[in-house]
Amino acid sequence: MKVAVINQTIRDMCLEIKAQGRGLKNWQLNTEEELLYEAAVCVIGSQMKFETAVAIADRLRDTYLLLPQRVGFDCVTLESNIANTLSEPLPVFDNNGVTRWIKPRFKNRIASLLTLTISEIYGKSNTIRQLLLRAETAKEARELLVQNVWGFGPKQASLFLRRIGYCADLAVLDVHVLDYLRITRGVTISPSKLGRLQFYEEIEDDFREIAIEFGYSVGCVDLATWLTMRVAKREAYL
Repeated sequence: MKVAVINQTIRDMCLEIKAQGRGLKNWQLNTEEELLYEAAVCVIGSQMKFETAVAIADRLRDTYLLLPQRVGFDCVTLESNIANTLSEPLPVFDNNGVTRWIKPRFKNRIASLLTLTISEIYGKSNTIRQLLLRAETAKEARELLVQNVWGFGPKQASLFLRRIGYCADLAVLDVHVLDYLRITRGVTISPSKLGRLQFYEEIEDDFREIAIEFGYSVGCVDLATWLTMRVAKREAYL
């Protein structure tokens, strides 16, 4: 697929995203349980496909294992319960409406990260909402999330902030966006380096200039790029 075709597809996707009204939601309308659920989706999604991460988070929510906890709760029992729950097969629905039954991978790591996150936040009489209200900018909110949510790097924190409708000015630099930068700009970036916030923000600033060229917000162009590149690779256009 030629660069011109990729860019035109991204422009078309931006128009569609705008037409469908995928703008910012009011994040403050979310309950604390909903914020924790969205955080879990993003933590789990760093390990596997997004559809699988949603299915796992749904299972944990439906079994009441994604709840804010009081100070002094039993971490060992919670971690064990999460791991045991993820030992059972669960349904994953793909974009074509096909249902697959899978046994989640990394169940022990997921259980550990989520338990540590719940302990770190609620065990200190804090909440995700309070963290976000404390921040004066989107970048500061992202930094606070990276510091308090186990399994969050800059990419996961940016995705979380987008999903809850906190802002549209942060980029989610996942592998599809990095492939776009490589193909269209000749920039090769190691995903491992993006764990450093300073380096992440440098690449994000470069992508912000690309968004300006397209004439849309960073979040809109980032999402359109993700959709375009994902389909292109799935259909073997690249």
